[in-house]
Amino acid sequence: MKDFARESLLSFDQPPARMFVWPLEMMLRFNATMANAIQESTLGWAQRRQQAPEDAVETFDRLVHCRDLGEAISIQQEWVENNMRRLDEDFGALAHQGANLSHRAASSARDVVDKSSHAAREGARQAEETAEAMGREGEEAEQNARQESEESHHRGRGRNHKRAA
Repeated sequence: MKDFARESLLSFDQPPARMFVWPLEMMLRFNATMANAIQESTLGWAQRRQQAPEDAVETFDRLVHCRDLGEAISIQQEWVENNMRRLDEDFGALAHQGANLSHRAASSARDVVDKSSHAAREGARQAEETAEAMGREGEEAEQNARQESEESHHRGRGRNHKRAA
C-alpha cells in the first residue's frame, strides 16, 4: 500500500483514458494513505494489548509465590500502575493518530490540488498551443485563398482584355 500511495498520479505522457479514472485513483490513494497511518498506530496498540496478558500472568505468578501481605499489595499496585501506563499510552497514541490522520489527509488534499492544477495548467498550455497553431494554419489558408482569388481574378481580366482587343 505504501508504494501505491507514492506513485506518480497524472502526467500528459500517460494514456488519455487515465484522466477518466483519475478521481477513483485519487480516492484509492487517499484510502491507502489513511490505512498506512492507521496501521502504524494499530501495531503499537496490538503490542500493548499483547503485553497486558503477559503482565497479568507474571503478576499472578508472583502473587502465588509471595509470602507477605505487603509484597502482595506491592505486586498488585505495580500491576495497576502498568495497566494505567498502557492506558495512558493508548490515549496518547489515539491523540497522535488523530493528528497524524489530519496531517496526512491535508497532505493528500494538497497533493491532489497541486497535481490537478498542474494538469489543468498543462492542458491549458497544450490547448493554447493547439489554438495558436490552428490560428496560424487558418491565416495561411485564408492568405492562400486570397492569393488564388486575386490570381484567378487577374487571369480573368487578362482574358477579358484579350477578347476586347
